[in-house]
Amino acid sequence: MIGTLSGIVDEIHSDHIILNVNDIGYIVYLSTKTLNVCSSKNRIKLLIETYANSRENVTQLYGFINKEEQSCLRLLVKISGVSYKTAMSILSKLTPEQLFSAIINEDKVTLKMSGLGPKLINRIITELRGKVSKLELNNNFHPIKEDAVSALINLGYEKMKAYDTIKKIQDESPNLETKDIIREALKELSTL
Repeated sequence: MIGTLSGIVDEIHSDHIILNVNDIGYIVYLSTKTLNVCSSKNRIKLLIETYANSRENVTQLYGFINKEEQSCLRLLVKISGVSYKTAMSILSKLTPEQLFSAIINEDKVTLKMSGLGPKLINRIITELRGKVSKLELNNNFHPIKEDAVSALINLGYEKMKAYDTIKKIQDESPNLETKDIIREALKELSTL
C-alpha cells in the first residue's frame, strides 16, 4: 500500500496527473479541485488511496492534498453503488464540508449530479447521516444556516456561491443570527 507520493507533476489531464517520483511516472486520479492546484513541473505531495480490482486486474491511485477529502472518499466508497470514480466526481463538485452539510440537512438538490440517481442519493444520506454527524472535519465545521442559503437562492444567487458565502461568514462570525448572516452575505456578494 502507498500512503503518500511526493514528486514533480509531469502531465496534467482532465481527471488525473502523471506524477514523476524518482523517474517513475505514476498515474494519480484527482478531483477537479485538486487538479486545479496542480501545475506542470511543480513538486507536490499527495495522500494516496489505492484501489485494486482483482477481477479486472486493475490498480488505480487516487490522490488528495488534504485528509478531509481522503476521508470523504473512504466513506463514500463503502456505500453500495458508489464507485471510486463516482466518489471522485462528487468530490470534484463539493468540498467535504458542502457534502457533509448536504447529508446532515438531507439536501438532495445539492447531491443531484451526473451519475447519482434518486435512490443512490437517498442511500448516501441514509447511510452517512449518523457517521457525518459524529465527525468533526476541523474546528470551523458547523452546520450551515440553510435558511440563509435559501434566502440568497430566492434572490437569484447560484446555490454554491450562496453556500460558500454563508460558510465564509459563519466561519468568521459563528454566533451571528440568520438575518445578520444574510445582510453580510448580500454586502459581500454585491462587491463581487
